[in-house]
Amino acid sequence: MSHRNFYDRQRNRWEVRVSSRAEWRFEPLPGNPNPPRLVRPPLYAGDDPFELSEQELQTIFGTATPEARAEKKAQRASPFGDAYEPQPHAKKSPFLDDIGEG
Repeated sequence: MSHRNFYDRQRNRWEVRVSSRAEWRFEPLPGNPNPPRLVRPPLYAGDDPFELSEQELQTIFGTATPEARAEKKAQRASPFGDAYEPQPHAKKSPFLDDIGEG
């Protein structure tokens, strides 16, 4: 599937990528210093940005929000207290536990 290019009202170039019927992604093209943006397109737009005029795309782009960056999550403490550390198990059978040894 091809992607639609257009200029916003500040004359920055963007590429519209259809992620799904419920989400479009605006990717900045070279020379555009802005971060990518996400938007929920209006129902009448369907999933084809080529059917829209440049003015309609600019209006939809005006409601877009900057894409959230994936940040590393800090490791949370265990709700059960101490961190889990596996304990060595006691031999349960002299026959089965000795298979790997030897």
